[in-house]
Amino acid sequence: MNVTEYTQQVNAINPYLSLLIFAILMLSMLAMYCLPSIIAIMRQHPQKWLLVALNILAGWTGLFWIGLLIWSLWPREKLVSSDGSQNWGPYQAHDRSQSLGETFVRPEYTLEQLHQMKERGTLTEAEFVKAKERIINRL
Repeated sequence: MNVTEYTQQVNAINPYLSLLIFAILMLSMLAMYCLPSIIAIMRQHPQKWLLVALNILAGWTGLFWIGLLIWSLWPREKLVSSDGSQNWGPYQAHDRSQSLGETFVRPEYTLEQLHQMKERGTLTEAEFVKAKERIINRL
């Protein structure tokens, strides 16, 4: 194989290699642009769809993209309602006992009190299990 044939083979492969490199760069830039949305969806952020919409519409600005990235990484907040169900707002980062101004009670004392109430017959087995799960989930 002489130099001319080798040069023709390299030139024949080069456009495809350039296209591959271009495609990889564009996909990596697209992934970087959508990074706040990807993080929000992966972390099950409560406002993930708002975050995705803002990322698509205004993520091209540098400062806004940084803000969206911080927002997607912010600790997840829980929906808290007045009746204890978690199906509507406002969003609160603290549990209900702290947001309603109640004093903090150590879980082991609360579990002990629940056990005593079950022993006295104040709570049924099902109520005891449900209350115990609520205390454990608050940890």
